[in-house]
Amino acid sequence: MSGRVRSQMKSLLRRHIWQWLTDTADQLGGCSLQVKLIVAYIGVILIPVVVFSLYTFHQLYENTMHDITVQNQYVLDTELAQIHSNMEIMERTAQLAISDRNVLHYLTEEREISSDELVQFNLNVFPNLQHLLYSNPNIENIRLYTNNPQAHEIWPMIFNESRLPKTSWLTTAQHQQGRIWWDIYKGPKSLLQGQAGQENEAVQYMALLREIQASGGRHAGLVETNMRLELFSPRVFGTPPRDYAWQMFILNAEDSIPNGGKLVSSTDIATASIQPDPIPIPLSHVHHLLQSRVQGQGGAFDFTYGNKPYLGLYRYIEGLDAYLLNIVALDGPLSDLRHKRNAMLLIICILILLMSVISYTLHALILKQLHTLRESMKRVQKEGDFQLTIPVYGRGEVAELALYFRSLLSRINVLIAEAVQKQAAAQEAELQGLKHQIDSHFLYNTLENLKMMAEMERQYPLSDALTSLGSMMRYNLQWSRPCVALRDEIRHIQHYVAIMNIRHDNQIGLDIRLSSMFMELEMLKMSLQPIVENAIKHGWSTLRRPFLITIEAYSKQDIVELRIQDNGVGISEERKNAIMAGLMHSDMDSYEPGMHGGIGLYNVHRRLSMQYGVGYGIKLDSIPGQSTTVTLILPRRHITRGEDYDDQAVDCG
Repeated sequence: MSGRVRSQMKSLLRRHIWQWLTDTADQLGGCSLQVKLIVAYIGVILIPVVVFSLYTFHQLYENTMHDITVQNQYVLDTELAQIHSNMEIMERTAQLAISDRNVLHYLTEEREISSDELVQFNLNVFPNLQHLLYSNPNIENIRLYTNNPQAHEIWPMIFNESRLPKTSWLTTAQHQQGRIWWDIYKGPKSLLQGQAGQENEAVQYMALLREIQASGGRHAGLVETNMRLELFSPRVFGTPPRDYAWQMFILNAEDSIPNGGKLVSSTDIATASIQPDPIPIPLSHVHHLLQSRVQGQGGAFDFTYGNKPYLGLYRYIEGLDAYLLNIVALDGPLSDLRHKRNAMLLIICILILLMSVISYTLHALILKQLHTLRESMKRVQKEGDFQLTIPVYGRGEVAELALYFRSLLSRINVLIAEAVQKQAAAQEAELQGLKHQIDSHFLYNTLENLKMMAEMERQYPLSDALTSLGSMMRYNLQWSRPCVALRDEIRHIQHYVAIMNIRHDNQIGLDIRLSSMFMELEMLKMSLQPIVENAIKHGWSTLRRPFLITIEAYSKQDIVELRIQDNGVGISEERKNAIMAGLMHSDMDSYEPGMHGGIGLYNVHRRLSMQYGVGYGIKLDSIPGQSTTVTLILPRRHITRGEDYDDQAVDCG
């Protein structure tokens, strides 16, 4: 199994576990305490045991894979060492064969060789070639091919180039320019038998080939040393032992397989041939593994084919420009490991189930008193019987809870009696208060009569002042809801300034710079009067010039900033910071106006924060000697529904 596949399976498993836990938690919400205790017990015991078991078997899996890898790497390295040894023997033999001057002279001599020379060559030189062959029993043939018509063939070592098993060797020799190359081919044991057409004697050879060059670099022939494939690489081309679940291949690094794409193994399945029912891996898949998974001089990788796990190990064969690939079947050892793991998990689950049944029975006995207490509580809730007797006694936690519940019922009875008495007393006090209440309409009618008398006496300033005072009284006494429109607050401020101008000889000016879109803005009632009152009291009382109060509004997305600015004496930076610190004070009872600032500003800020939330309230700015600006930060809400400019209109009342 590849690492990528294992990672995907683990990720999928984690998602399924999380979904299962979420669904289980939802279902447990409606279960009894007894069931929840059992589930918690199972979770505390089962989950660690299962996690530990999975971790243990994972370590066993890693150790098993490591042992299999090490064992098969040793087999692979042993085979690679034998291949290198055979290649070295073949190279040395070929080099010795053509390094003999007498042999090279015989192959390149352009004159006709006399019979005496031929006899001397056959008696003195040719035995040396035979000795090379016989001293290396794994080498099947040493063949020298010559294009010299004067050289006679001496079987079975010296032949004319016309007897080459593959004519393509001549073309390859021109490109190699004296360098050796390797080739796998199928040919007869004897070139003479091959000519006779004995196809049944054909065998596969690993051949080392090298061009024989005369003086001046002229082509003089080829030298071939070959070895049977089953001797060159026994584990690749021979029959593997029955107790090994592997199959080796020699695959070319560039063309996937040497010899023009032909299979180099003696079998044409790439699988562990030892399995009772082997699943063959197509040769094309072996090619794909070589091209996609093999990198560098050597390594290992795992893969699956036909739902069966396999391990691939490879080593680079220098000289052949090929890879020695060993594919090992893992189904056997990993299957045993999986069976052991599943058996262990099954045993754990059975034990947990048995202990859960026992725990359920014990919990039922322990929680019996708790069920009795629960039924008593239900009876109190349904019937309202606070004189109920709860038959639960003892020293345990449930008995202690029952004692507290009995005390609670007794306390509730006392509180009910006290509440009835307080309600009766409150009703009596309310009745007495109604008897002494002053009718507000009497005040309005009195002010209206005074206004008419002033007009009859042509005292119009006094009449206007009485009108403003009546409007202010009516506005202050009518609190049907905490929020009003900005238009109402502005009208109230206009009346307030009009009354104050009577005292200050019309020295106070009020400049309202509000567009119609802000006139229906929602705000808390009596939010502006404390600010305007502070401005007149603290900002103008010591001045000798006319006083101007300007009211403006600006919209920023969902926030409206309502600014009340005056041209008074202003306040210092230290004083401003102290006032802002006081506005942030959270305890009204411990708030000291003399230390921080006016209690009116604090009340307005606190009401805005409580009504609209954190971020809303008062912000104070001032330029000493020039002006003071108080900014109300309000949400952009309309006091009534249906206006176009605010799609979130809210009725505060």
